[in-house]
Amino acid sequence: MSLNPREQILLALHWMGNGEPYHGLGDMHGVSKSTVCRVVDRVVTVTVNHFLQDVVRWPDDTSAIAPEFLRIGGFPSVCGCIDGSLIKIDSPPVNEEQYVDRNGNHSLNLMGICGPDHSFYFVSCRWPGSVHDARVLRRSSVTDRFTNGWRPFPGAVILGDSAYPLKSWLMPPIVEANNIPETIRYNRAHKGTRRLVECAYGIVKERFPCLNYMRLRPIVAAKVVMTCITSHNIASRDDFLVDLEINDDNMPNVENFPAERNGNERQQEFLRYFRR
Repeated sequence: MSLNPREQILLALHWMGNGEPYHGLGDMHGVSKSTVCRVVDRVVTVTVNHFLQDVVRWPDDTSAIAPEFLRIGGFPSVCGCIDGSLIKIDSPPVNEEQYVDRNGNHSLNLMGICGPDHSFYFVSCRWPGSVHDARVLRRSSVTDRFTNGWRPFPGAVILGDSAYPLKSWLMPPIVEANNIPETIRYNRAHKGTRRLVECAYGIVKERFPCLNYMRLRPIVAAKVVMTCITSHNIASRDDFLVDLEINDDNMPNVENFPAERNGNERQQEFLRYFRR
């Protein structure tokens, strides 16, 4: 049975939308298990190669990002919230021990940075579950770009949990609050803003139950994850059909801003803000 491109996309989306075994989905659509397997692989490969970089990115107009984060959580100058999520997979035949996460499951470590509308600006799923979140970030292009002075807008920072280090562009919570009013307000606003990335992961996994567990090789599973994130962004944004072009990077080409103060100095600036 020959499937046209539209039917292939719908078949792949159906599988991602319920996570059913290939043979069950094949019986439902009147195709073989091997056909479902080939279609899913073809669709996710095309999505990752041709659409991911253009859809999962900071928007060209970033003027509304910081005000919206401030409105929701009360933390200023935020350009995104970062967190990791473990995606369970079957035990891989090669380097099996590297995929055992802190919960004893085999998984991939998914890192994402989301915006105030729960869409994702950056995503990485190339590391096994045993790798720490901080290392995933350190080895990503986000660190390279931000360390070299790139910002979506001047003074932009990313909020992350205590697993991430303090940088001039990356703000974790303050562990030792010591009942100081400004640190308490800082942590409260930080938590209220950063929860958006946890909600974003919840929305993605609700839309695509296949992410709860995949019986796929790591490289294919990673492509499925990236395809689900891409599809999630398309469903979340109103402007995704405007001027789609394939870019070499998943961040827009905007002016580079000079490197800012070190992390402690930048954090002190926020504490002075919350002291008012």
